[in-house]
Amino acid sequence: MNIIYTVCNRINLGHALALADSVLLHQPNHTFYLCWVDNTPLHVPSHIKILTIEQAAIPAWKSMEAQYYNFELLAACRPWFALALLRQHIDCENLIFLAPSVLLVKPFEDVINASSYIHLTPNIKKPLAPSKILDDKRILNIGMFHSGSWMLKRGDNTLKMLNWWAERTVDRAEFDLCNGKNMDQLWLNYTLVWIPETTQISHPGWHYGLHSILNNDLQMRNGDYHIEGKPLISLDFAGLDFFDPVWSNHIALMPANNAFHALFNSYKKTLDKYKKLLPADPVPGYGKQAKIRENRILRNNIAAKLKSITAFIDQF
Repeated sequence: MNIIYTVCNRINLGHALALADSVLLHQPNHTFYLCWVDNTPLHVPSHIKILTIEQAAIPAWKSMEAQYYNFELLAACRPWFALALLRQHIDCENLIFLAPSVLLVKPFEDVINASSYIHLTPNIKKPLAPSKILDDKRILNIGMFHSGSWMLKRGDNTLKMLNWWAERTVDRAEFDLCNGKNMDQLWLNYTLVWIPETTQISHPGWHYGLHSILNNDLQMRNGDYHIEGKPLISLDFAGLDFFDPVWSNHIALMPANNAFHALFNSYKKTLDKYKKLLPADPVPGYGKQAKIRENRILRNNIAAKLKSITAFIDQF
């Protein structure tokens, strides 16, 4: 048995449903689980299985729910849901996590190394092209690997690593880069220590998103999308359609690739068909409410300009 799962609340439920449909289309031999971190009942199509936060039985759930903002809580629960799924399905051989903002556009067998126990998605595979928006230092700050997609094979070491990871998201999964915390993501840096049989997915068509734009040119050719001569397999629209604490700061990279921009516009139209399944109240039932202002990026840019002006004045 192979399982693909995602973790969401009502904010990104529509995106998770779009992901589920893309899994049904391109990986029909995989069971899809929507792991639900919210307190309203769900009614979803039959090809989607649901695992609720209550069923995951996280020992420290009450303290986590009180400590984290709702977007931090989703990330903190990811390894716990992985453990719950592996407990529930002892016949599960391969477990794949994809963030709700991911969309499959082709089957992903070409990226799999059958001898590997874990597959990780590097944020970058070579030094970043120069940009004022995103640089190598910022990638180093958020972590070597993108927590929006990873795969693991059941084994003693992978279970030990998952338990170690989950224990750390109980109280160390805030988005606080200044204090060395980035939700669930920075802990993935240690995977290579735990599991030498780790594959870093190098296929340029895997998990294309804002982190890829500067180094990988996505192009439309003969009615299909390619990067470096390889077909596009999956997309990640993290940071574009709802607040993402890491990638929303880099939304200005979008115009750098017209093909990705066009795919995102098409994706937004696709999301419209899921609106009728979304709860009327937009506020998630669990986690502290994060009050994200729509003009936050503009305000940050103005603040940065003012700082540069005051720094210049201070010099003289």
